[in-house]
Amino acid sequence: MSKIELGNGIALTPPEKLFTLHGLTFTKERSQGFAYDWTLTVEDRISITVRDITWEVGERDIRTIMPEQVPELPREMAKFYERRRAGVYYGDEHHTWMTARTITFQADGWPLQQQQPTLDALDAVCDPNFIQAACRLGIADIGPKGEVVTRGRPGKGELCALFEPDCDEGAHAAFYVVTRILPVLRRMGWI
Repeated sequence: MSKIELGNGIALTPPEKLFTLHGLTFTKERSQGFAYDWTLTVEDRISITVRDITWEVGERDIRTIMPEQVPELPREMAKFYERRRAGVYYGDEHHTWMTARTITFQADGWPLQQQQPTLDALDAVCDPNFIQAACRLGIADIGPKGEVVTRGRPGKGELCALFEPDCDEGAHAAFYVVTRILPVLRRMGWI
């Protein structure tokens, strides 16, 4: 695994080792699993741990992890840690997919996940350059679930990213960063 440069001084450093853990899956089921911790770095800022977990019950999810030594954090970031997970789903026998939900903010500053209705809306929230950087890691397509994942079976119209079977090991973590973390950092003025 190698370092993933997303642009503008933002990078994902690959994990040092694989480790096992016990916890709650994306669907709140207790399970044992194994995980990789990616480190998101933004120039002149604290680093953020992005954990990619594969659970024995067959689920996989990605989430941020609160550091042991918690520095003073902006309100938006403090509310975000360990609360916003993303599932990685298995499509056919070769592909995986993730929803293209993003983090937006209510008037009181509370972050929430929101489904963007179009690719243009996704670009507006996430920055097309960051979306392109994630796509170069092995995203085959981004579009409505019924078109890119279920191939004609109706979906809810939510945007999803379909990953190539041989995508970069950091592709899912990078897509999570681009859609869930970078919008928060932009709101805080970090990027």
